[in-house]
Amino acid sequence: MEDNAGKYIVHNGVIKEWAEFENIDSQKLSGRAAYEVIRIINGVPLFFEDHYERLKSTFRAIGMHLELTESQLADNIRMLLHKSGNSNCNVKVVILNEARCQEQLVYISKSYYPAEAEYNGGVRAGLLQIERKNPNAKIFNKAYKDAVEKKLAEGGYFEVILVDNEGRITEGSKSNLFVIKSGRVVTSPGESVLKGIARKYVFEACRNAGFDVGEEFVRADEIDEIEGCFLSGTSIKVLPVRSIDDIVLNSADNPVISDIRQEYDKILGEYIDRHVNMW
Repeated sequence: MEDNAGKYIVHNGVIKEWAEFENIDSQKLSGRAAYEVIRIINGVPLFFEDHYERLKSTFRAIGMHLELTESQLADNIRMLLHKSGNSNCNVKVVILNEARCQEQLVYISKSYYPAEAEYNGGVRAGLLQIERKNPNAKIFNKAYKDAVEKKLAEGGYFEVILVDNEGRITEGSKSNLFVIKSGRVVTSPGESVLKGIARKYVFEACRNAGFDVGEEFVRADEIDEIEGCFLSGTSIKVLPVRSIDDIVLNSADNPVISDIRQEYDKILGEYIDRHVNMW
């Protein structure tokens, strides 16, 4: 697994050296492994309960039951953070569906946290026409991953925005997308995208800032009509987009997006304050 960034891994509840697992073939994971990525800030796994619930819902979506309990996952994360001495990182939870059991892997994954300049100026994104088979289930898909990485490399983009076969924008490859259109906040319907954990709290941030969120599609050929847009995700929080393909947007200076960013950061900070003594 090329996204590992640590020396240790928790395997089925036991801390081990990463060297025992570094040669796991990503092809083995494709279509067979569910996963979650949890951001750790000051030792607190952000929105831990939500991540665990989504992991369970992923298994329900494929007609299976998650054997790992919430307390077991919490213990595994504590064990990994204590052994690694790391309190600010991303932790990846992988559950492999083996023939007789569910194999559990928890490790520190590579991460990128945008710089202040990227929040202040926005990032570049490109469109890619591709559909994920089961958008509400977080399952490894190597073909999808390869197509996204190819597009990112070709355009030098920060993120790829997915377009379905009907020309409708759905989501980012690793994020959810929110659009400001005619002063309204709009995002794709929940049944058509991965319901990101950050997405849930962006809805709350919008309400706190006095904005309703409409769940409706925006077509790719309507991008030049929007006032701005932003991405939401585990590592990026609320991140303005400065361009999509060749269309330049003024997202970073959009007052609606600025207000949502501030409210989201408040929610994040309050969560950390409430849970810091639990971890």
